[in-house]
Amino acid sequence: MDKWHIVLVMAFVMLSSCSVYKTVPAEDFLFTGGKVMADTGKLNKDIRTDLEKFIKPPPNSKLLGIPFKLLFYNSVKEPTKSKGYAYNVRNKWGQAPALLSEVKTKSIEKRMEDELFNKGYLRPEVHNKVIKKGRKARVEFGVSPGDRYTIREIHYPADSSVFGKLLQATAKESLLHTGDYFDLKQFSAERERMSKELKEKGYYYFEPDYLLYRVDSLHQAKADLYVTLKDMIPAEAKKVWHIGGITIYGNYTLERDSLIMQDSGRQEKQFTIIDRRNNYRTSLYERAIPIRQGQLYATSMHSLTIERLMNLNTYRFVKMAFTPVPDSITPILNTRIFLSPAKKQTMRFEISGNTKSNNYVGSEISVTYKNVNLNRGAEIFDFKITGGFDVQVGGQQASENAYSLTAEMNLYVPQLIPGLRINTMNNPYLPRTVITPAIEYFQKTDLYTMRSIRFSYGYIWKRGKSIEQNLKLLHINGVDPINTTPKFDSMMATDASLKAAFEKQIIIGTRYLFQYNNTYRAKSRFNYAFDGGINTSGNIAGLFVQPKGDTAGSKQVFNVPLSQFIRFQADLRGYWRFAPKLTWANRIIGGVGFAYGNSSNMPYSEQFFIGGSSSLRAFRARTLGPGSYHTEESVYNANESGDIKMEFNSELRYNMSRFVKLAVFVDAGNIWYRKEVPDKPGASLERGELFKETAVGTGLGLRFDASVLVVRFDLAMPLRKPWYPEGERWVINQVNFGDSDWRKENLVLNIGIGYPF
Repeated sequence: MDKWHIVLVMAFVMLSSCSVYKTVPAEDFLFTGGKVMADTGKLNKDIRTDLEKFIKPPPNSKLLGIPFKLLFYNSVKEPTKSKGYAYNVRNKWGQAPALLSEVKTKSIEKRMEDELFNKGYLRPEVHNKVIKKGRKARVEFGVSPGDRYTIREIHYPADSSVFGKLLQATAKESLLHTGDYFDLKQFSAERERMSKELKEKGYYYFEPDYLLYRVDSLHQAKADLYVTLKDMIPAEAKKVWHIGGITIYGNYTLERDSLIMQDSGRQEKQFTIIDRRNNYRTSLYERAIPIRQGQLYATSMHSLTIERLMNLNTYRFVKMAFTPVPDSITPILNTRIFLSPAKKQTMRFEISGNTKSNNYVGSEISVTYKNVNLNRGAEIFDFKITGGFDVQVGGQQASENAYSLTAEMNLYVPQLIPGLRINTMNNPYLPRTVITPAIEYFQKTDLYTMRSIRFSYGYIWKRGKSIEQNLKLLHINGVDPINTTPKFDSMMATDASLKAAFEKQIIIGTRYLFQYNNTYRAKSRFNYAFDGGINTSGNIAGLFVQPKGDTAGSKQVFNVPLSQFIRFQADLRGYWRFAPKLTWANRIIGGVGFAYGNSSNMPYSEQFFIGGSSSLRAFRARTLGPGSYHTEESVYNANESGDIKMEFNSELRYNMSRFVKLAVFVDAGNIWYRKEVPDKPGASLERGELFKETAVGTGLGLRFDASVLVVRFDLAMPLRKPWYPEGERWVINQVNFGDSDWRKENLVLNIGIGYPF
């Protein structure tokens, strides 16, 4: 730095120093902050930090020691209008000076002493000292906390009253323990817990405020805690209440509240139902509502009823109200359940797309119709039609276009069909029967046309918010490749595994999926999710089908070979939240499939593939692998698959604003065959080349998150190409953004809906 640069920097600093005090009144001082001064042995860092939060106002924001926002504020005069350049500079970009006169020291001292008392320092003292230097001032708060008290003993009512016995019975579940520091938040939480326990025993009107703590602090830094009851408690709070009549308002709205409340309704079994439209069958209420007439009131049943009804996903609003029956000999609560149905029928439209610099573009469009109460039993029916294409636009034509069309129906019934019994007493989710037929049509105009018909029947059940299990007792998939072209016939002639995978076949088997997900815990720093599943085909059906010969494919159903295989896959995801705006997301996927008996290869629809907008984003779907095998045609034909899959994804996500998110990601993985394939050298994992043949890609992501819809743009490029010769597979040194040929070959833009994982 030459002398002129030094002069300019010094002049800027001096000018800044002068302008900083421009709007500070002559009799006042610029407040530069406060600090808590205390013996570290008496007060730990966390408590000091908590105390410093009470020091208001905060000092002006600084950058490199310069209060830049205050300089913005001082750079313009007070605007006469609440808009325009001057207003924005002063009020949006700028910051008014923090003044010493605004620091209410006595109020701050009181709040600090209260906070210390709540933390167990029962005799704290706080005083302040103002330190002035020129036009600036800071405040030091000296804290003498005294001893921090711990709990020596906890005493519950020793009398033989009902409350005394109940409180003593709950002592083993207490949140307070001998040796714990006094903490007001913990004391409050314990009162809530005890009150909840009493409500669970039928004391509906009991409130936490009816419980008191008395403290004996005569011991040195130790105190005895006495749990007592208020002297005057309302008579209703001392009574044990039972459930009386249950009235259900099946079509409740706030707008029609007065009219609905005047209806008398009809009696059906144990319920009085007020619903002129008769939206829901009584059998649904019997399954979903666990409370019964004559039952002891319990908070858990109250909460469970609301959760079950909301988890049917057919109501937008559920509320319960309890009113005492007047002049009743025994305490009875009449129950009213207000149900506001969700919109019965909806339509949803989705579109996603991807593109690559080699002139390929693709898109997928889907339309979904949904009915959330198909047959008055909270059945959810949806019908989805999806169409997609992958075409080459411009450039030298390498392959023809690909098109797909899928129609799928799902019917969810909130009970097990046939009437299987399962214990759902404390489960907020009712088990569901799921029926899913689907048809799919996929065409590569210069290769083949694939038709398939699917049907599945099974159950979904959940345990709490975290665990969901999906069992498809029967899964049928008939695959029929037709209209193969001479070009594709020649490909199958030189690729035995491809030919076997594309044979006409039928899958008859069972599928099971286990899912664990705790990402709903918004305050947790680490959350994770796990999906693990097993698919089978031909295990049971194969016992009843007699082979027509002793070769693979001789077991047939309707003259179609029966596939026999078993397939495992697991997906583990972890989310570390380093800061409110910064999250590190990771995913690892592993899978393996075994064909046996009647099948020499896994069906093409059950094999693993890799690449695409939610996988290895630097490689187009089905163009990578297996192993180190690669041909130029596979880049365009996109048919590659395998028996084994390993994939790892890591993504650092940063929230720029409420709606705009950024991401930096790395993807790695590949697919392999279990056994060596003569037509595809390097495709097998028998050689133990898992890590040597792993592809790696990286990129940047831009996401627009509107909560209900996430639109994602991920630009990726390969870092490692496993088909290159060993020692040359890392291609980082070849990155050249200025070269159009390199960009065309390596850059992939993925456009999708939702996050990749």
